Amino acid sequence: MDKSEPDADAAGDRQNAEQVLNAVASAAVAARQRLGSLMVEMGLLDAAQLDSALSAQRESAARLGLIVAHTGLASAGAVAGAAARQAGLQRADLRASPLDASLLQGENALAVCLAHRIAPWRRSGNAVVYVAADEAEARRGLATLGVAPDAAILALAPAQEIAEAMLAAHGPAIAQAAATRAPAATSVRTGLFARWRWPLLGALALAASLAPAALLISAITGLFAINALNAAVRIAVLRAALIAPRDPEPATPADAVSLPARLPPPRVTLLIPLLDEPETAPVLFDALERLDWPRELLDVKLILEEGDLRTRAALEATPPPPFCTVITAPAGAPRTKPRALNVALDFAEGEIIGVYDAEDLPEPDQIRRVARILRNAPPEVACVQCRLAYYNARENWLTRCFAIEYAMWFDVLLRGFRALSLPIPLGGTSVFFRRAALEQVGGWDAHNVTEDAELGMRLARAGFRCEISASCTFEEASSQTGQWLRQRSRWLKGFMATWLAHMRRPAALWRDLGARGFIGFQALFLGAAAAYLGLPAFWAFWIMGMFGAAPAWFAEAPGWLVWGLATTQIAGWCAMIAAALIATHRRGERWLWKWIPSLTLYWPLGAAAAWLAVVELFVSPTLWRKTPHGLGRGAEALRARAASRRAEQGPAAARAAGQRISGS
Repeated sequence: MDKSEPDADAAGDRQNAEQVLNAVASAAVAARQRLGSLMVEMGLLDAAQLDSALSAQRESAARLGLIVAHTGLASAGAVAGAAARQAGLQRADLRASPLDASLLQGENALAVCLAHRIAPWRRSGNAVVYVAADEAEARRGLATLGVAPDAAILALAPAQEIAEAMLAAHGPAIAQAAATRAPAATSVRTGLFARWRWPLLGALALAASLAPAALLISAITGLFAINALNAAVRIAVLRAALIAPRDPEPATPADAVSLPARLPPPRVTLLIPLLDEPETAPVLFDALERLDWPRELLDVKLILEEGDLRTRAALEATPPPPFCTVITAPAGAPRTKPRALNVALDFAEGEIIGVYDAEDLPEPDQIRRVARILRNAPPEVACVQCRLAYYNARENWLTRCFAIEYAMWFDVLLRGFRALSLPIPLGGTSVFFRRAALEQVGGWDAHNVTEDAELGMRLARAGFRCEISASCTFEEASSQTGQWLRQRSRWLKGFMATWLAHMRRPAALWRDLGARGFIGFQALFLGAAAAYLGLPAFWAFWIMGMFGAAPAWFAEAPGWLVWGLATTQIAGWCAMIAAALIATHRRGERWLWKWIPSLTLYWPLGAAAAWLAVVELFVSPTLWRKTPHGLGRGAEALRARAASRRAEQGPAAARAAGQRISGS
């Protein structure tokens, strides 16, 4: 017998099962009472509320139950009860009767159940009762699993209850999948450095003891050479940014935020990790409620870690809007933001996946702009990065320098990278993905503490590219030196780890990115670290050289080499100063110009962070140093305003917040 015959028979059985299930479902749907009239009959809605929901449905093409639940007209549980009554199905209470974990069997069963929002609940005679969030989606999932029609009984429950039940019953398996989702070939969790970092450190110590001068000369020469490459790339990127179009979006605001009426607008999932930051809840919810996007098309996942009781208590004291649900990442290692994002991705319902931080204040039209870009862009555009800025730039010198740095990157340099078709290291927030592309490359690397930049490289290696939106998100800059150092050391540690992971096979990296992309990768990741690591040496040698106190090997170096390195170093600094002037001018923040010269005092802080990152790369490569938020004066003022607005609006206004697709 041909070995392919069993597979063909199985595929045929699944196809027949799906056809039977669809036929049964279609016949049942035709005989049902309309859900809207049923909810009125049950007292969940009145006639005016139903008319409003139906009007919204004509514009967004979303399911009526989703509109009712996400606008707060009725709870998700009540809507599930009405849908169950309409379909003649049981309304499952998973909080009172948990899932039977032993019923989930099969190699891909967990992934299929998560994808279709179904779960085997309990046995009923010879059949298994499957709980589902949506009947039609459940039948597709059962067909994928190969479950015969007479072997499954459906019950309905809200998606949030199913997510909670799945995490409770299968938390360890979900945690393991989230930790290993990214491909091993480029993950920090595997590879030469993961196994040999201590032997490598020992070899360096031995070399330092046997030939310290040779090791020092090699290190300094390497740092100077890498910094020269980095400076050259900066200059090229600055030039490209100045001659390239500034924005990919139409110039007129109306065109920039509207969507074609002939196509239904996409559903958008926002993933927002929260860890030990209860202070951010009022401001976060206020920002989400002001987003100009239909509530039924907004799926917000607030991601908590097990044991984070302070943040959970804050969410109970300040309930999130009805379009938000809480996902608790099960215990597991590493305890990082990317692992939490991977957990929540399994429960996301949107075709566009966005990421925000807890302290973010996105411009209200941001999702509209992003949706338009992705709709008009070719398939190889996998994501959209929005601009970032700081709302507390005036707080102190550190926040002013941080604001200048962000303006340089998001308003000038990032656009230069795009213009040169170089791979773009993504930011950790206000970045939106086509879900299919994100899942194709394996989500986030849970072991990389700069997961955003690394993901940008994986997307580029897979043939995708990133677009940039002019929409801006405002964040809180670290206003304390200790916070800043810990945050910057984490970023630089992730950059170093990303370079090590992707350079395991340099030839493959060259083949994936091309010569230009390969050079850009070196400048981005190795160059950024080398520029900070070498800064003390650069300054020390130039100062010693001025006073005739440089080491003999440096003093005897060819003059052309010394002057070449000096010229490259100065040119790189000048490029950054020019970028700072241009960026702050474009942002209308020329008041920052007088602070730009003080960047020469700001950059040495980066050197301290870089050397701390080197130490941590050996000692604790996956340690996530969380940056606290909501501590500055600006955050206090925002919390007060947010609390005042929510008190003035009340629940009814909060439910009605947000424009329709056709409204303005």
